[in-house]
Amino acid sequence: MFRRAAASFGRVATGLAGVQVAAAAVALTDKELSKKPEWYQIAVRSIEDALKRTSKYGYIESTTSLEEAHEALNKVSDIHNTEIQWRIARILFEKAELSKNHDEVLHLLHEAKDHAKKALAVEPAKGSAGAHKWYALILTRLAKLEKKPEYETEAYKHLEKAIAVDPKDPYALHLLGVQQFNNKDYSAAVATLQKAEAIKAGFSASNLYYLGAAQKAAGKKNEAIVALKAAVQANPKNRFDGKARSQAKNALAGLKVKPEEYELEDL
Repeated sequence: MFRRAAASFGRVATGLAGVQVAAAAVALTDKELSKKPEWYQIAVRSIEDALKRTSKYGYIESTTSLEEAHEALNKVSDIHNTEIQWRIARILFEKAELSKNHDEVLHLLHEAKDHAKKALAVEPAKGSAGAHKWYALILTRLAKLEKKPEYETEAYKHLEKAIAVDPKDPYALHLLGVQQFNNKDYSAAVATLQKAEAIKAGFSASNLYYLGAAQKAAGKKNEAIVALKAAVQANPKNRFDGKARSQAKNALAGLKVKPEEYELEDL
């Protein structure tokens, strides 16, 4: 069970019901949990489920899933624990990404930033990839909305830290590669985006698009065409992938590649 695997949460403290439930979510066996009152079991399992959902590398685009996870983790939001705080930050960031209200977006992002900073303030010695990764995403978004380029620089450093802690996260590598592309460091972008593909080939149409775009900018036309074709043919898993497929088509058109050379019949 997940609560065994996440033993690092530990028994944070006792005395408050929320803290006790959070500790139970990672410290009790199924047999021990079954002896607790029903309300307690439900609370523990809701937190456990929220922790599992927000552990995934990729994006969560279900508003229902986000709301359920937010409701569960809000009950233990006063716990100064890195793993809990960065997950709350992640949820708030993803809710901001799905919102179309500018004021709400900024409010959610700043709230997310606060939780991410709390996560980093109590980061364990071994590091927390999730805390650095989602803090970087929050800063990157705020940099664009509030015109603060210094946030981009800070975000880059946190992505590097996230990858140092968890080098097997293809999404973190993708995000770093995009930053390098935007900084016009095309050789570095190609290398980073290729690392992401080596970990999980075809995991993201967006990664394939940026790989192709970076290769094109680096003068590697033939390699770029291969990557851009793959981006168009990839199954979009989120809104970023959908946008990337359109961008890849435009890039291929700019390289004089005809649609019949890459379009699949079922697309």
